[in-house]
Amino acid sequence: MTATFDPSPWGTHLPGAFDRAVLALTRAMPANWFGQRLAILFRKLTMSRLGEGAIDTALWGMRLRLYPRRNGCEKNALFTPQMYDTMERRVLAQAVGRKRAGAFTFIDIGANVGLYSLYLASCGDVRTLAIEPQPGILERLNFHLAANPSAKVEVLPIALSDRAGAATLVINDSDSGGTHLAKDGGRHDAGERVSVPSKPLIEVLSDAGIGRVDALKIDVEGAEDIVLEPFLRAAPQSLLPLLLLIEDTRGMWGVDLFALLAARGYTVQERSRQNVALRLGA
Repeated sequence: MTATFDPSPWGTHLPGAFDRAVLALTRAMPANWFGQRLAILFRKLTMSRLGEGAIDTALWGMRLRLYPRRNGCEKNALFTPQMYDTMERRVLAQAVGRKRAGAFTFIDIGANVGLYSLYLASCGDVRTLAIEPQPGILERLNFHLAANPSAKVEVLPIALSDRAGAATLVINDSDSGGTHLAKDGGRHDAGERVSVPSKPLIEVLSDAGIGRVDALKIDVEGAEDIVLEPFLRAAPQSLLPLLLLIEDTRGMWGVDLFALLAARGYTVQERSRQNVALRLGA
C-alpha cells in the first residue's frame, strides 16, 4: 500500500480546537516513561478521529504535515516531539555547533519524511543530501521541502545498495518506517514489492560532488551492511563521516559492521535504545 499523500497547501489541515488541546497535553508531558504512557493514552483521542488523515503543525521552526496512522516517526514527532530521538538530535546539533567555517554537510540515508533533515536545517548552515526511495513517503518528503524553502536539502529518490542498478523494496503496510530492502531475494519477506533504482554510497557522494561529510545518519531496517560495508572498504579517509548515527540491527547483518567501523577509526560516543552514535578519531 502506497503511503497516503495530500498535496494541498500547508495549512489546509491545521488542527481544530479538540486536536490542539490533545497536542498541547501530549507535548507537555515529561520526557520519561510515565509521560510517554500518558501521552499514548491521550493521543488515541486524536488518532481515532483522524484515521488515515494528516495534521499540519510546526516543529523546530519548520512547517510539517504529519500522518501518524502508519508511520511511527511521524506519530512520535507529532504528539511527543520532546521525546523524539533526543540523543540523536542532540549529538547532531552539537556537531553543527562545532563547525567553525562553511556549511555542515549531512547525509540522511533512509530520510523517510525528512524529520532529521528538517531538524538539522533548523540548527544552522547545513547542506543535506536526503536519500529516500519509498513511494508516498517520498512525496511527503518533497512536500516538506516545498513548505520550507529555506532548508538546503537535496532529495535523491533511490535506494543505496552495494551495486548500481535496481533494488527491491518490501513495503511495510503497518509502519512505513519498517519498509526495507529485500535481502537475498526477499523470499521470506511479507509485503508489497516495489522496484527502485539503486547506487552505492561512494558513487552517490562522487556524483553529488561531496568530498567531506560532517555527519551521516543511516536507518535502512537491517540493510546497513549492504550500504556501509563496500563504502568502508573503499572510501578514502577524507570521505569518512566525522559523525555517524546508525540503527543497531546487527542481528540482520551479514558482516560485523561495528568491527569494520572500529578498524576505520570510529569509537562509540553514545547509544540510545535503537541507535549508536560513533565519532571518527574520537
